[in-house]
Amino acid sequence: MSLAPTTTEMIARARSDLRLGVPVVIDGYLVLAVETLSDERLRDVCTLGPPVVAITQRRAETLKARPYDGDLARVVLPKGADAEWVHALADPAKDLSAPMKGPLATEREGDPIAHRAAIALCKAARLLPSALVLRLHEAAASTQFNDLTHLAAPTIVAIQGQRSALSSIVSARVPLEVAEQARLHVFRPDDGAEEHYAIEIGRPDRNMPVLARLHSACFTGDLLGSLKCDCGPQLDAALEAMARHAREDGGWGIM
Repeated sequence: MSLAPTTTEMIARARSDLRLGVPVVIDGYLVLAVETLSDERLRDVCTLGPPVVAITQRRAETLKARPYDGDLARVVLPKGADAEWVHALADPAKDLSAPMKGPLATEREGDPIAHRAAIALCKAARLLPSALVLRLHEAAASTQFNDLTHLAAPTIVAIQGQRSALSSIVSARVPLEVAEQARLHVFRPDDGAEEHYAIEIGRPDRNMPVLARLHSACFTGDLLGSLKCDCGPQLDAALEAMARHAREDGGWGIM
């Protein structure tokens, strides 16, 4: 039925759930993003059984935890661990203020495909690549958790890294300080992710090469002029170069 959400839309829903701290179910495993995990939800999960924390191989190597699964490790949650402990396990920014003390026990039994999919989903949601994962009993997975988003692990792993198609939303002339002949284009990914913007400078000849720059939005550098990075100056320099190229050579640029 056309009213039912597609796989892409279900994954977009799951990303939103994880950002809100809401669990999702992947192949019978209950999954919560570590970054948005609360003490209350952690206690509720622990009443259902012993969860593990899925972390990437790189994070595992930093913590001296054995990544038996190759690209990830499943860290066993120690008795009495709270959400703050789980956050410190996953977040490198806490290594100085809350250093982890080992040894860390890691699980090695069973197929980790659901754990791998959980990490991929957290990455897609722009959260720390770490998830709290609990195997659910079959009856519980089919009844008690019907209100949660259910996904298949192979589907998540298969689309990881794939680029979503973009739909043009709006295009308008926006005169800039460096170039009055500028247009702004807005594109929306079909997977529900954030919009992308393109700045077009000059009068383009579609048959000629284009001066282009890919710029990653940086709030502190682009808008606040942070002295810790040079993103703002790079943005300004690129726009000025494109404007100069348009004036002097009749070319054009796009960012």
